[in-house]
Amino acid sequence: MGGFFEAGAGTGGIAAPVAAVAVAACCAVFLRLHLGRYGRIAGWPGRVTQAVLLTGIGVGAYAVWPLPGPAECAADPLASPFSLGALEGRPGGPLRHAALAFAVLVPVGLLARHRYRRGVLATAALGALTALAIEAVQATGVLGALPCAHRVAAVDDVLLGTAGALAGWLLGLAADRVLPRPWPGGLADIFPPGLGRRAAGHLIDLALWWYGTLLAAALIVRAGYAPLPESELHAAALIAAAVLFGLVQPVLRGDRCTPGRACLMLATAAAGPLPEPASRPRVLVRSLLLYAPVTVLFAAGLHWWALLVPIVHGLPALARADGAGLADLICGTRTATRAWTEGGGLPAKLIRYAPPAEPRAPAPRAG
Repeated sequence: MGGFFEAGAGTGGIAAPVAAVAVAACCAVFLRLHLGRYGRIAGWPGRVTQAVLLTGIGVGAYAVWPLPGPAECAADPLASPFSLGALEGRPGGPLRHAALAFAVLVPVGLLARHRYRRGVLATAALGALTALAIEAVQATGVLGALPCAHRVAAVDDVLLGTAGALAGWLLGLAADRVLPRPWPGGLADIFPPGLGRRAAGHLIDLALWWYGTLLAAALIVRAGYAPLPESELHAAALIAAAVLFGLVQPVLRGDRCTPGRACLMLATAAAGPLPEPASRPRVLVRSLLLYAPVTVLFAAGLHWWALLVPIVHGLPALARADGAGLADLICGTRTATRAWTEGGGLPAKLIRYAPPAEPRAPAPRAG
């Protein structure tokens, strides 16, 4: 099977940026839809929501991991539809392979029952379709990102995955008896966002920025339009994307945010009690303080040194009640939610309180 990228200069490891961009984009869409519908993620329903997100990431990682070099191919995926027997003599053997194929879809079945209240037939169908999607990714070399299949796809993995989803469904039945209500109710998202939510927004930005530009550079090289060597082209793409999405976009948007932070419904607000966005000059200076050093260090290949920027910025946030980072203190800004800067906007699924009707006086009896 000839993949979209053939083996050669500039194309090795292209499956990694494809997978990373896909995971980051799916996480961004999921969180944006959830926050828009239900508001703040909190309590036990919030923990279950996080479990749904982590389960999706785990299933995606299982489908593509480990990512090999472009020249490392598995056997013909159609030559051995039942692969467990072919694993005899390998480290771990068929037992390890079967246990992993079974266990990876147990959380899918558990959440299908506990969170989404799906029946056993719907859960079995979901498990089978998910297992089929995993095998399709493996059989096609990460949907064509590799020149050949890097793992053997097999029918028995689909059967094991379906059985794992059904086992998870049974666990969901037990969870319903002992765990609180998992479905979220609407919560007004006007409180200051936690460090985890803010860090997730930056992490999505970083994944889309780094792996998105890596993928774009590889596409240009593959198409034959590269005016520079791939390493230099990637560095140029990093700088261009940082200027466009890190400096220009926050100034133009009403919430003053980069794409990842915007998906988490965050906003850069002015320091003070009034719910208003920060001024554009302050946002521009804040963006320069945060993103310019990271861009320079990444472009120079000093990736790990770039971690000093969020560490230095985040240390004051750990000690302050308002969660202000170093760049916020310098620029007079604060990280808030979009609902706060928009004057307390309500989520779509908020259950609004309606006072009960006044009781009527009983009608006098005739006679």
